[in-house]
Amino acid sequence: MNLNLIPLPQLQPNPGTMIAICALPISIMEQPVLLALTDQLQLWQIELRTGLTRQLATIELFEFEPHHPVQFIVSPCGRLAGISNRFGKYAIIVELASGTTILSLERGEYHYDKSTYPLAFIRQNEQLLLAHGTDWNRLELTALLPEMKSLSTRTIPNRQGESDAEKAHYLDYFHGKLHSSPNGTFLAETGWVWAPAGVTRVWSNREWLANVWESEDGTSLDSFWKPLIDWDLPMVWLNDELLAIWGQLDEDLLDEEDWEVEGTQSAIMIYNAKLRARHAVITNAPKFQTRTDLPDVFVHPQAQLAASFTGKLFAWGHAVPLQVWDLSTQQLEYQQLDHSNPNIQPDLYHTEADLFLKIGSGSIQAWRYE
Repeated sequence: MNLNLIPLPQLQPNPGTMIAICALPISIMEQPVLLALTDQLQLWQIELRTGLTRQLATIELFEFEPHHPVQFIVSPCGRLAGISNRFGKYAIIVELASGTTILSLERGEYHYDKSTYPLAFIRQNEQLLLAHGTDWNRLELTALLPEMKSLSTRTIPNRQGESDAEKAHYLDYFHGKLHSSPNGTFLAETGWVWAPAGVTRVWSNREWLANVWESEDGTSLDSFWKPLIDWDLPMVWLNDELLAIWGQLDEDLLDEEDWEVEGTQSAIMIYNAKLRARHAVITNAPKFQTRTDLPDVFVHPQAQLAASFTGKLFAWGHAVPLQVWDLSTQQLEYQQLDHSNPNIQPDLYHTEADLFLKIGSGSIQAWRYE
């Protein structure tokens, strides 16, 4: 097995300087299509096999910094996109067909620049839902389709409240990047608490629909990996129950005799959200970089996890060459060691196309692991 360059046609017309891409959902007979965001806040549609591009819209997002890390997501139905700076205060939801901003969001002032803007589309039967942050310790659940309405209206708890009722449900936790399972059953995140330290949490979206306080202290909520050195960890759902998380080991994950030096060993944990239990731990994972040279950007994991339909788990990042594990055995089967190009650092793994994609100067490069 190796990582092979896959030639792609030239993009026509040239969309300009792209700063983020994401995959639009496709059926098995359709060609892979990307959604691209440019530094001029233009949205473009890109056909990978033909190179044909089409501008969909020019958007507006308050205080957007195109040279800072960007969060760019698309809904499972392919009709809506969510955009924010990763550490921004504001976010928008855009309808792709019309280019209209249908929802403008804000998450408050308090340490908003220390974690990824909480934003995730959730598919629930015939509904399309949005989980989004409105304060440092508060998430909202909003129905977007078939009609827009709030599903989590509640009174903000007061930590200094005089009564137990006023203090109930208070969450002393900073929300971070959200990850919805493929069928929308669970939502996962690693936010942070004071020390500071990261905490990983998972809860049921169905239970959230029944209990507006589920993301604070619901019965389905499980904080299964804490404390962590970092937060906003690389994550990927392997299916609707298994979640892979890349971070640093603590004493709870290994027997004492398996430890090297405390706090120095990276691992990928696979967690079963349905059983609320650890499924497996991959202990030969590389460390990722968190330092950044970008001004006014907080330290953060600069790495990604992805999984293929054929049972492969991919990990890569800044100064971390691509590595591949066979999920059936949890064994490392490939590590990129090409010294002429030791770290390709893709921007995206396109699952349906089985391609690693990287933004170039008005172009896109592609590789396939085969």
